Amino acid sequence: MTVVFTRTVTPNSGHLDDTMKFVKRRIRALKKTYGLDVSLNGRFGGPAGQLIMVSYHDDMGSLEKMRRKIIAGVASGKIPQPKPGLIKNVEDAVWIRL
Repeated sequence: MTVVFTRTVTPNSGHLDDTMKFVKRRIRALKKTYGLDVSLNGRFGGPAGQLIMVSYHDDMGSLEKMRRKIIAGVASGKIPQPKPGLIKNVEDAVWIRL
C-alpha cells in the first residue's frame, strides 16, 4: 500500500519568494541526504502563496523510518529549518494511494 506524504506550507505575508527559496533548498537537501524525491506544487486559489511538498512511500513503516531520519537530519543541521517569521503555518497529512 503506497502512502503519500504532503506538507503544506503557508508563508507569512510578503515572504513568498523567501519561503519558496527555503522550500526548494530543503527539497534539495532531502534528495542529497536521503535520496528522497519530493515534488513542489503551488496552490491555485485558496490561501495566497501556499506551497505543498509531496513524497511517496512504500508503506507506513517506510514513511516513519524516513521521518525519523529527517528529524535526526534537522537536529544535526543537514536539513535546513526556516528562519523565524518566514512561515505562517505548516500542515502535514498522510494519504493512502487507492
